[in-house]
This record gives sequence, C-alpha cells and structure tokens, in this order.
Amino acid sequence: MDLKARLDALRRQSGAAPAARLATPDAGVPDDASSPVSAPSLADESREDLRSRLRRLAGRVGSGPSAAAAAGGGRFPAPGPGVHRSGPSRRGTPVPAAVLADQLGGQVVAEHLVLVETVLPPHAMHGRRRLADALESLWPLAISAPTPPPQAGEGLYSLLPPAREAPGGRVLGIDTETTGLAGGTGTAAFMVGIAEPGLDGVRLRQWLLTAFAGEAAMLAELDAALAGAGLLVSYNGKTFDLPLLRDRRRLQRAPAFPEPPHLDLLHPTRRLFRGVWPDCRLVTAEQRLLGLFREDDLPGSEAPRAWRDYLAGGTPDDLGRVLRHNALDVLSLLLLGPVLARALHDPLGFGADPLAAADAWSRRGESRRALTVLERARHGLDVRGALELARRLRRAGRWTEAVAVWERLAQSGCPEAVESLAKYHEHVRRDWETALDYTARLGEGPEARRRRGRLERRRGGVQGRLDLAE
Repeated sequence: MDLKARLDALRRQSGAAPAARLATPDAGVPDDASSPVSAPSLADESREDLRSRLRRLAGRVGSGPSAAAAAGGGRFPAPGPGVHRSGPSRRGTPVPAAVLADQLGGQVVAEHLVLVETVLPPHAMHGRRRLADALESLWPLAISAPTPPPQAGEGLYSLLPPAREAPGGRVLGIDTETTGLAGGTGTAAFMVGIAEPGLDGVRLRQWLLTAFAGEAAMLAELDAALAGAGLLVSYNGKTFDLPLLRDRRRLQRAPAFPEPPHLDLLHPTRRLFRGVWPDCRLVTAEQRLLGLFREDDLPGSEAPRAWRDYLAGGTPDDLGRVLRHNALDVLSLLLLGPVLARALHDPLGFGADPLAAADAWSRRGESRRALTVLERARHGLDVRGALELARRLRRAGRWTEAVAVWERLAQSGCPEAVESLAKYHEHVRRDWETALDYTARLGEGPEARRRRGRLERRRGGVQGRLDLAE
C-alpha cells in the first residue's frame, strides 16, 4: 500500500473525507487556487483535533487559568485579595498572609510566616486543671531544680520549687502540625506551637507558614524561642517532632541548634498506664488525667488537608481550627507533666500501675520511695506487685512483714510465695520441719527434690559441707 492509500485509510477511520490527490508535484496537482477541492493539511487537522480535546479536558477538570490558556481561550483573571474559591476542583490564590494574620489574631513576622501569640491567665481552666498547676515540679520525671529531692515523711505531694526556678529557668511545651506522614523530605512542619508557664500565666506562641518559602524564617524564630530553655516537654517528640525539625534545619542548610534537655511524656505515660488504659494517645491521657474532653476539635489527621486547601486558594477557616487543636496539645503537655509526677507518688490515686511506679523510682536510685509506693498500694496490688513488695521488705530486713505477704499469697496457691517461705524457714529460722512442709507443696521437680533431700538430712542431724549452698 503506497503512502497516499495509507493516508486515505487513516482519514476514513477518523471520519474525514479522503483527499483527492496528494499536494505534491509528482502527482500533477496544479498549485493554484483553481482546484475544485481544497483539502485541509494533516497538520491543520491535528492542531484542530488537539484544541478540541483540550477544550473538553478543560471543561472536565475545571476552569483554572492554566486550563483556559491551554484551550486557546485566553487567561482568566486571578482572584483579588479576599476572594476565595472553595471545592476540590477549583484553584486560586491563597489568602494573603496579612489578611490571614488578621483573621487569626496574629501578625506577619517574616515573609510567608504568621505568629499568633496569646497569654492565658493562671486561673484559666484546662479541663479540671488550672494553668497555674503547670508551675509544679516535674521531679522525678525530670530534675527541674538544684535542691535535693524531698525526704520521706514530708508529705505525699512534697514537691520541689516550681519549675520556673530551675537552672536555665524555662520549661517549654512543644508540638508540631505537619504536611503529612510521607517520610523523608516529603514531610514538613507548617505549624509549630510553644507554651511556656510563668507567674503571670502561660505564654502561647504559634508560628504558621503561608508558603513553603517561609520555613527558614520559622526555624530561625523557633531557635530563638528555645534559646536558654531549661527543659523541653513533648508527647512522642523524641521519635517525631524533634527529629523532623532537625531534618528541616539540615535541608535549609541552617546550623544545628543545641537543644535543651528533653522530656517525652509518652514514655512515662506508657509505663504507668499501658496495662490499665485501652491506649496511651494524648487525647486519652487528657481525658483520664486532666478531665479535658475536646469539643468540635479538628483531628490532627485533618491538619495537612486544611493547610493544602488554604494553599490552593480555599477558605482558611479550618486553619483556625488547626490553631486551636495545636494550642490544646501544648497546654496539655504543661499540665500532664506535674500530674504524672504526682502519679508516681500515689499510683492508685491516679489509676496507675503501682509496680510500674515503683520500678520508675528504682531506676532513679530511690529504693526507699519504691518500697513506700508499694506499701501504700498494698491492698490494691496484684500477685506481681505483692511479690515485689515482699522482696523489697526482705531486702530492707523487715522479715515479719515479708512473711505475712508470702503467707497470704501461698494461701491462694502462688508457687513463688511457697518457695520463698520454704527458703525463709530453712535459712532464717532453721525450722526444718516447717521448711519441709512448704517444700512438699512445690511438687516433684528436680529443685524441690534437691531441697527436700537436704532438709531431711539436716533434720536427721547429717549436715554436709555442700548443704550450706542454696
């Protein structure tokens, strides 16, 4: 099939009439206007078909400026200040930073960066807690003052001087709202909130990007705010917020900032409540420990969508809700720390696990306090907690109290308690008969047989040198 036949076939398939002749000199077609039929060229047809397709696509995806220009219909004028386009299929210019700052009660502090600053009075309530409670000490969660910790007998809630008297003086709660969880360079913080307690109330600062170009300015503002802080408090900040901010500094080629000591409240919350609560999310801790139940709160998972909608020219109303969500987060951080510190002193009073609280004290070298916590929770301990209480009483030389705990557990069939009583009567009281009685309740395992044989020899007056070893 020659070229002309192939082109005619293609025209018929597209619905166009075939040309009578190819406009080439070899075909003998006259090159003047007297030809009876003037067929359009392939280039003209292709151009017209492309325009038609672009017009159809423009009508399908929206009437934005780029679509209109591609369809050959000219450019739509850009919306002026204060004009919003809503809906997922419409795109426009975002609200200018100055207008957004005015709507949110903030100010433009750098290009593409808005700061919203609020001072809340100390008597203001956050759930059932006053903001003034944020000034209580965080010890033993964190050392927040140079004076030694309170000694036993000074009261259940003996606390150190307020956190504001700590070296470096300032405790800051920090939380970020991000563009999503894409990971790597695909995630950035578009909002950072910092709350700082003081005698006059809580100072709350929230920085909001109005474009990615403002990120360097936001990080510089954040570094200045963190300068001189004595302690940084977060919730899952060690895993997410702080590493994210470090990575963004590197991408902006900014120098690494020496971060203050960091207390991530997620970890003590998990230790104290993971066996008690259904989960240890911040919202759960707020409800259980602060009595805060959020109303009309925009979930954190919706924050990235709200910011993207703003950048696309949508209404910024949801950004106000993101701002409120972030404020509640950082205020909760300031109050959760002192409450968790109290829960370490009185775990049952806060519904925490006493054994976990005792373990936290032990990790800090506070064995006496660990024992005191278990004693106060004596009647609410499970088997594990009771065994730990008896073990610590034994180490403190308080044998009578330890035996009372073991006997109570042995009556319920606890094999660890029975074994401890067998050891006690053999090695402390040297009462072979009673030790044999408890050993008989341990079954027929190899250790029980070895112990029984040793006790029978001792009862019969046959003492071997190796019998002294337990």
